[in-house]
Amino acid sequence: QARLLISVMDSQLDVLQQRLASIGVDLFGPDGGRDFSRWFPDYNRLFGHAQTALGTTSGILANTLVILFLGLLFSFDPRVYRESVLLLVKPSSRDRVRAVLDEMGNVLRLWLVGQLIRIVLMAACVWLALYLLGLPGAFLLGAQAGVSNFVPYLGPILAAIPVGLVAMPLGTSMVIWAVGIYTVIQSIEGYVIGPLILRQAVELPPAWTLVAIVLFGSLFGVLGIALSMPLLAVGRIAVLRWYVEDWLGDKLG
Repeated sequence: QARLLISVMDSQLDVLQQRLASIGVDLFGPDGGRDFSRWFPDYNRLFGHAQTALGTTSGILANTLVILFLGLLFSFDPRVYRESVLLLVKPSSRDRVRAVLDEMGNVLRLWLVGQLIRIVLMAACVWLALYLLGLPGAFLLGAQAGVSNFVPYLGPILAAIPVGLVAMPLGTSMVIWAVGIYTVIQSIEGYVIGPLILRQAVELPPAWTLVAIVLFGSLFGVLGIALSMPLLAVGRIAVLRWYVEDWLGDKLG
């Protein structure tokens, strides 16, 4: 399916060229080739942009791998790392800090389970809908639509692009149907199912979630957007337990 999708999306360059040529727009030049370097007279600047983009992409992948392996290492035996942190705390406060850290770990587990449920539901619904529409590579399109939910707000928007490209050879009506159905499914999941799951899991208000996404996204880019919700969930527990309860003395229920 991956090879089929790549072939279909690559063929859309030819389809797009033909459609634009019919209305007098010469997209790829008189030779009909795909030498995009002809569009940029300043090759040094173009190379600089390409080098920057490549460096940014490799940096994102490297950071993702580091976070993934760190998460796996921490998950194998979290008590060892927790006790190492507790050594930095005075003995009289270790029981309290241990309880709060355990609560943070439980919140992270619930968040991860909620995210997995959202990914599976989204992937299954999009796959079934696109399969019934007759789109090629429906399973792969559904899988990428589900995984994209790991990055809130930005991921679902980017996941719609492959759906539209694959539907293009089947006509304008198919593009409208495919993108429209994907939008409906994503809207239901994003505004109804997803918030219900996350509310039960981590009790995050939607407004604070959006603030965290904007803040961490501006500071750390795409990885910040992806990790904004778990960081907000952990930070919420820390503020409630150590600041509101311990420092201010307001005992919450």
